[in-house]
Amino acid sequence: MIKIVILYRVIQEWRAPVFDKLNVIEDINIEVWHGPDFKGTKVISTKKQYSFVRRKLVSIKVRLKSTNGTIALPFSPFLFFSLLKKNPEVVICEGASNILNSLIAFVYCKIFKKKYIWWSLGKLQNRKYDIKRSKIDILIQYIERRSHAIITYSTIGENYFKSIGVKPEKIFKAVNVIDTDRALQLIGSKLDLLELKDHYRGKYDFISLFVGALTEEKSIEILLQAQKLIENNYPKAGLIIVGDGNYRQILEDLALSLNIKNVEFVGKKIDDNYKYFSIADVFILPGLGGLAISEAMCYGLPVITSIADGCEVDLVTNKNGIIDLTITPQSLAEHIAFFINNDDIRKEYGNHSLSIIENRYHINNYLRKINDAIHS
Repeated sequence: MIKIVILYRVIQEWRAPVFDKLNVIEDINIEVWHGPDFKGTKVISTKKQYSFVRRKLVSIKVRLKSTNGTIALPFSPFLFFSLLKKNPEVVICEGASNILNSLIAFVYCKIFKKKYIWWSLGKLQNRKYDIKRSKIDILIQYIERRSHAIITYSTIGENYFKSIGVKPEKIFKAVNVIDTDRALQLIGSKLDLLELKDHYRGKYDFISLFVGALTEEKSIEILLQAQKLIENNYPKAGLIIVGDGNYRQILEDLALSLNIKNVEFVGKKIDDNYKYFSIADVFILPGLGGLAISEAMCYGLPVITSIADGCEVDLVTNKNGIIDLTITPQSLAEHIAFFINNDDIRKEYGNHSLSIIENRYHINNYLRKINDAIHS
């Protein structure tokens, strides 16, 4: 039995099922150690109960300003001694997102000759870094090169780690997906959908969907501006925005100022977001993110996306969606109009989305890659 500690900032709602499924693999035993919630951000732990052991570390909340917003980091001053007491054989770290605690764990593993795994998307495409961040990158890359294994989300991440000199055999590409098994089960059950379908289909002939945190880096304003253009030609095309966040009021004010008639902000949905995926015609992610792409594909939706967390290059092809690296309101409106005007193609794209999930990028493939990294 391999004793493993996984270090994360928090246990996110969408990551917890992965830990839960890892925990039932026969020859490994995991504990997930995490920091406190950062209120007002998406760095919040799930309140649901799971089978894996979780431990909240005594931590100092650190908030750093960068050119890309506020970074929420926990610093756990007793982490080194906790690891010393637990004596795990393997430590898996969230990576740069949790750099303060990841560094402590790295030092522990080097001193006591434990195995250290870096779990990270690598580097975002076209992301601008300030001078301070560049200095931090030197430290991060030092750790990345000396990790025993790397788990990364996508081909973009895989190429990044190769570019800094990590040996290919140490890199394990676990394409970032949700618990696809659960999503597919919800589709099969068709729970509670008739009333919602009747409500929205009575109002709209076509529904675009966004699901995710309402934050500035998601570029949702592009989606709203595109919706305004769409309504000029397709007055019964609707937009549903599922999620909440510190940018919500700004987005609602923008929708009001643009006089968008067919947009609905329905708030954060966790256990029942499947309803909105089930009634939509196309899923749109105009900015950062990624996990919602795989969730939309489970429901047989074509995907329109820009630069996300890297997983889009593996999940979205020219047979199930559109990747627009220089997305604008005008180009996004054109993509939406394409699917409105070509219903047969939209259905073909949606079927291909589902096929990719069922046959290639599903939760079991994700778990297998993580398990391979552990046993490497």
